[in-house]
Amino acid sequence: MKGRMIKGALFCMLLGGLVACGGNKEAGSKAEEKKVYELKISTTQAESSVIVQGLQELAKEVDEKTSGGLKITVYPSSSLGVEEDIIDQAVQGINVAVLTDAGRMSDYVPEIGIFNMAYFVDNYDEALKVMETETFKGWLNELTEHNLRVLTFNYYDGARSFMGHKEAKVPADLKGIVVRTPGAAPYVESMKAMGVTPYNIAWSEVYNGIQTKSIDGCEVQYTSAVSSHIYEVCKVVNKTEHINLLNCLVTGEGWFSKLPEEYKTILLETANETAYNNGKKIESMQAEMEKTLVDNGMKIVEVDKEAFKKSVEKAYDALKYTDLRKKIYEEIGKN
Repeated sequence: MKGRMIKGALFCMLLGGLVACGGNKEAGSKAEEKKVYELKISTTQAESSVIVQGLQELAKEVDEKTSGGLKITVYPSSSLGVEEDIIDQAVQGINVAVLTDAGRMSDYVPEIGIFNMAYFVDNYDEALKVMETETFKGWLNELTEHNLRVLTFNYYDGARSFMGHKEAKVPADLKGIVVRTPGAAPYVESMKAMGVTPYNIAWSEVYNGIQTKSIDGCEVQYTSAVSSHIYEVCKVVNKTEHINLLNCLVTGEGWFSKLPEEYKTILLETANETAYNNGKKIESMQAEMEKTLVDNGMKIVEVDKEAFKKSVEKAYDALKYTDLRKKIYEEIGKN
């Protein structure tokens, strides 16, 4: 009888232990519930743009690969604020990223601004080669010292050309023409070297500016020309294709450093892959978009590109980019 009582007591103790363990396991699972990281991506691009489609694809794939552990939300049309403010927030460690360009990044690493120089690269593939160089990788490392992490630099939006009313086959034909261009030094010096008078206003003001004749034209890539219906106020495309427009997706190093290592790898690799696919899609759409401009009354003017390339040499000299360009061309094997 006494033995049975002892066995019963041991059984109850064991049962109680199992119940207690079960309770602790449940509590532990709640405590270890997976943390969800969030990233807000800002862009000036409209929601209907091809690049925004690429950013949304990035968000979708990262969500799937992290099983919901890293949530990305895309905010088009500058709905989160202007680029400079978003960059400042990123530097401070806030969970934001911005689609921007080399001009903005040159405020931190001046040499990277060469990407916005006229005729620095001839096409998207050549730009990708530059991104494999030790010089370019050094720039990315420098940016991390300023608390900026480039997730990818290979978003591509096409080549920029001059659009307005006057045909211009050589730089001399553009003399005295007031053209809207971004205010960064590489753009301004390149435009001046090619003969135009650069004028910096917001892209949203360009259509009205040309319509009211406060400016004579703009230099812009086909994606924006089509989406803004620039053909309603411009009649000529002087096909200089002087700047192949690359964009980078940048966040703060402080926020990025707090991600699990697995998430860092997924975010970097997926950003690079989806941006490349998006760039190739835009590249393949160039002929179709040019046809849209022609169908809406614009004339395509084939220019003397060698004359334009020669004209911008003084811009490289003015910004002390001549030796840097030579060094990078040696790295990619370009004569």
